[in-house]
Amino acid sequence: MSAARGDPLPLDEDGLPLQTRLRDGAENTALNVVAILREVWEDFRNADRYFKYKAAILAAWAVLSLVGVGVACPGTSTAPRSNSSIGARLVMGEEMEHPAYVLSNESDRAWEEVVVVVNHQYRSAIKIVEPKAFVTITPKQLMGDNGVLAPFNLKATDIELYTSKGKVVLLEHGQPR
Repeated sequence: MSAARGDPLPLDEDGLPLQTRLRDGAENTALNVVAILREVWEDFRNADRYFKYKAAILAAWAVLSLVGVGVACPGTSTAPRSNSSIGARLVMGEEMEHPAYVLSNESDRAWEEVVVVVNHQYRSAIKIVEPKAFVTITPKQLMGDNGVLAPFNLKATDIELYTSKGKVVLLEHGQPR
């Protein structure tokens, strides 16, 4: 069985144009692929059942491998998102005895005259936070009205960030925003 043409293609006066040569090459390749696939299918149909079992096992292995790679590839991130208005992101420490809150400036501009307000009553002030930098806030750095320090095990339910460029709520009722 052959996929070759019976008659050669006629030539133009100046030889075959590129478009015609490309189309003819693609057509020849497609015919050859069809012929090879047809021969492989016939060989498979004529093979003994043990060969077919081996082929089925290999196909199942390939499918399971592709599914495994698809499952292992990272999807959407569950990490805290950056607030797009000023590029702020909040990362909360997981240790409950010594809470810490990390504010990350993911923007390309520095934050100036930063005030962090926790639970609407405790504040911390920072002169400047450079772009792509972060600041860690602990209860030791938070001060309430009349100079009262925050409790050492303060659990934040609300965190607001004020800068000279605007305000953003990072945590509201214990839920990241």
